[in-house]
Amino acid sequence: MSIIRYNPFKNLPSDFFGDDFFDHFRNSTSCRIPVDIYEKDGNVNLDFELPGMSKDDIDIELDKNTLTISGSFEKDKEIDENDYYRKERYEGSFSRSFTLPVGVTQKDIDAKFKDGILKVIFPKQTEEEPKKKIEVK
Repeated sequence: MSIIRYNPFKNLPSDFFGDDFFDHFRNSTSCRIPVDIYEKDGNVNLDFELPGMSKDDIDIELDKNTLTISGSFEKDKEIDENDYYRKERYEGSFSRSFTLPVGVTQKDIDAKFKDGILKVIFPKQTEEEPKKKIEVK
């Protein structure tokens, strides 16, 4: 088996005509961080896959009801572009934003990072607003 040097344009015609163009374009130029969003034990959980990162590389911001996770992936700068045989890992910055669902509280938010998984946990509101009659004036 011979080793073939990496060429990012080798499959460009077949990639263009064989795949959904916009999906290919998005995947090749940006980083989509995978996330699972679920409810467990009265909390809304967001689990992000961030392999190879440390907690210091990650920024989490909450602005009103919008949560934004951002950071950047960096590779070894000592490897010359011409020395790659294959290059699939993303390098660069990323950012994902989510509108928080109704019923979560922004108090007591917890974020943990372990083994490349960032867990952001939002407690759900424990008490509901009572039904209220509004008088029309």
